[in-house]
Amino acid sequence: MAGDRFLLIKPWSNRLWPDLEHVLGQLLIAEITNRIPVVYWPTLCLHNGFIHTNGFELYFEPVSGFSIFDLAKPEYTFYPPFWDADNLLVEDADKDKWMYRSIGDLISSDANVVVADVYFSIGEIIPFVRKENAAYGMTATEIYRYLFKKYIRPKRDIIMEVQGFYNSWLKDGHPLLAVHVRREDDMIIDQRKDVADENYWTRYSRKYGSKPSKKRKRKYRFFGKGKMLKANTEYHAEIQKIMNEYSIRKIFLLTDSEEVVEEYRKKYGDLIVCTDCKRLSRNDPAYNMENPMVKRRRGIETIKDAYLAARCDFFIGNDFSNLSRAIYRMKDWPQENIKLLFRQKRKRKYPVNAKIIVPGENKLLSTLSGFIKKIYQGIKKRLHIGGGEIDR
Repeated sequence: MAGDRFLLIKPWSNRLWPDLEHVLGQLLIAEITNRIPVVYWPTLCLHNGFIHTNGFELYFEPVSGFSIFDLAKPEYTFYPPFWDADNLLVEDADKDKWMYRSIGDLISSDANVVVADVYFSIGEIIPFVRKENAAYGMTATEIYRYLFKKYIRPKRDIIMEVQGFYNSWLKDGHPLLAVHVRREDDMIIDQRKDVADENYWTRYSRKYGSKPSKKRKRKYRFFGKGKMLKANTEYHAEIQKIMNEYSIRKIFLLTDSEEVVEEYRKKYGDLIVCTDCKRLSRNDPAYNMENPMVKRRRGIETIKDAYLAARCDFFIGNDFSNLSRAIYRMKDWPQENIKLLFRQKRKRKYPVNAKIIVPGENKLLSTLSGFIKKIYQGIKKRLHIGGGEIDR
């Protein structure tokens, strides 16, 4: 890499796991453009707190031997053009407008310092990978795993915590199953055609608990009552499949929910192992976990959980979770040993930890539809339309 060509990777979301995924994509761009990568997460990041240092380096080793201060030189040129040596430490509040931030512009720039503060997935970057790059010919998953192994190295104290917990609680428990369950999301997705407002459940919850009022009965009778699908119900069936096929001795549970821990201990008993970390109850807002005095501790706890999960033999996670996807990319899992869950309704994917209202079955319409179909098939048979079955 040229000694005066840098890629400064700033945060995109100010959340640990989404920003780490953002860093991995930009590290690939650094390799494509032959630039020295420098990661800088400022103190405004939720996972940095009030500590005035590089938030990334609170948890991980530097990805190169340079810091942001090595890049703030008056003689250097910068891209996008509104950056310079004086404002490099400042965050751009308008970055979501994407001005001067296309992949092509970032890759083709000749500036000494290119600032990368918007997210690109590996899939978006793959078309720019050349034959001489180590990632050439790899799938997106293979590239993520290659970058993770090459660049992401937790701090020594975090590694020691991971090793200590593993030796004490998991080492003698193989085969191990890790399960990541996010707490129930407040979002409710309504799948019924007649309801476009996602807040419908809040306004008409009586529809599902008791009889609706007379004023509303006529308005919604035609569409039938909705059915509420509870959050996270798919996990237990997947866990049971693995337990039926393999002699699972321990289940390592990752969750931010006190209720989930209680539920799983009640169902699986002594099989459950989990770290002693801060969790939220159902009614706690997420920001309660982010006391500025303990933010590094919270970051350590989630990183520790992720690396312990990667030491297990099997993993079940949430396809909409950056943490679950990070665990998926930390090592080369056998395909049959890992599954990221989601819900699919009408060809759309939804988080497994969200509640979904689906249309209730209308028995009258179902009966009428079956009757019409039967008549149609009879007419086709009488008129010899569409051919008949062939005896074999």
